[in-house]
Amino acid sequence: MHTIHPLNDFLFEPFPKAKEAGNNIDLLKQEIETVMKDDECAVQHKPDDYVSLTQIAINLIQKGSLDAARQYLDSAFALNPAYPNIYYAFALLADAEHHSREAFEMSVVALFKNPKKDLLYQQSLRSAMKAASEIIDEEIGGDIVNAYASMLEEECGKKIVIEADAGLKTAAKIEFAENHDRSYHLLKYNPDYPTVHHLIMHELAHLHFATQARQEGKNKRFVSYNENKKRFLASLDEDARKLSKNGYDDALIKEYYTMLFQRLNQQINTPIDLYIEDYLFQNYPALMPYQFLSLLGLIQEGIHATTDEQILTIAPPAILSKSKSFNLVNALHFKKRYGVNLIEEHQPTSSEREQAETFYREYEECRTRHTPGDEYELLQRWANQLYLQNAFSLVEEPDYREQSDLIECLSAEVRVDLPGKGDALSEAANPADKKMQLFTGAHQGKDINMAVTRFMVEALHYFKKLSDSEINAIAIQTGLLYGKGITPDAEGYTIPLIAAKTFTGYQVLAYYYVSQAKAFPEYLLQLQLPFDKEYEFALEMVGMGGG
Repeated sequence: MHTIHPLNDFLFEPFPKAKEAGNNIDLLKQEIETVMKDDECAVQHKPDDYVSLTQIAINLIQKGSLDAARQYLDSAFALNPAYPNIYYAFALLADAEHHSREAFEMSVVALFKNPKKDLLYQQSLRSAMKAASEIIDEEIGGDIVNAYASMLEEECGKKIVIEADAGLKTAAKIEFAENHDRSYHLLKYNPDYPTVHHLIMHELAHLHFATQARQEGKNKRFVSYNENKKRFLASLDEDARKLSKNGYDDALIKEYYTMLFQRLNQQINTPIDLYIEDYLFQNYPALMPYQFLSLLGLIQEGIHATTDEQILTIAPPAILSKSKSFNLVNALHFKKRYGVNLIEEHQPTSSEREQAETFYREYEECRTRHTPGDEYELLQRWANQLYLQNAFSLVEEPDYREQSDLIECLSAEVRVDLPGKGDALSEAANPADKKMQLFTGAHQGKDINMAVTRFMVEALHYFKKLSDSEINAIAIQTGLLYGKGITPDAEGYTIPLIAAKTFTGYQVLAYYYVSQAKAFPEYLLQLQLPFDKEYEFALEMVGMGGG
């Protein structure tokens, strides 16, 4: 019969009695010898006792007899490769031999082999963290980054500049060349973050995914404007009043809620982040220790942010619940990739857990048939299910560029010189251009708001693509949203039925007027918007091919 002894339950710290005796070395040696004799006796009576073989190996590791320990472990492994203690013992052996990568890999396998969150699980987790930290200290993560960046430069056709910025508030961020009028992509990172190489790779992967989606004509821009934030803050008025009554400063409340808005927008990108982390996991195995510690830290931050008692007293419950659902999705993904189960630490309700599990199943189904740009559809779907669609807009990149180009084109047209200036260039202009110049000049001095006119031309072009019923719906929705007033100089207005667009004040006024003029012309005067001349001008411009 196998003799049961304390070491079976205390693998990482296998000599509790010796520790109680003040770590007396002689007593420690006696404990080891006694335990080994017990296990050797058990093996003699039962040669296929893989438990005793594993325990002997662990004791030999403690004694420094590493070659002998490996022989015992190999024998135990041959008998039962599913036994989780064997992998933990292999991790201990690799650590003793200063093979940090093998120690990390074996610790992760031990986590997967042992779903129970017992002492072995906890010690395997600590072993994985220790090995990963040693790898980061020993290796140059920049080599992985440089290799990926070089590959991306070839794919996207632009240089990638990577620079340290100790003042950066986040670990890393990337600025796409197309969005900043640069000939290169700029990636900044804070060198003080211990796992920053993983986060640099994550930002590079954002560029990679965007480049692939752009090549397919499916890239989108995630935008969140001031109007989105205003609506978010307005939805929390009741919560803010409660905090104010409890003595919290109103300015601090607004600052805190603004931080929640920013954090929530980051979390809305969870589907994209899942795709990115899977891509890095599959294609850059050397990055795994960095990824492991980085994601573990992020998930632990999420646990604190949604369970800390002080936070619970001030955070709006509805927002906290949505945030926790996203955190749980990331925790499920981490468990699937590294065997670490942090679900219960989030203290989820049954509905939060169910929501996260539904999201993650949907992600895994989509992942098997993913094509560039699909991640945006999943992002929008999850946001809709959590009623977060008004916190942001997804703008299709071609539409975003087209809108910007159209406004720039119209602005140029209304600024052309009047005829009669006497330069040869105007004489050589084509008839359409000359007609536009004459037409624009004829309207100078007639108190026309050219900004509104330009946006009306844009709206007229947009509504050409829609049916009467669609225009009617937009007119009604815009009236309900903004019929009580619009600030012309403000930004960030949205019209939900015109998806993936945000508007300035003048722009939404123009869309409002044009939609009403087309849908309900008989009620146009009731709007009391002084843009009759602008609308007539816009109709003439569209009729003659302007814009």
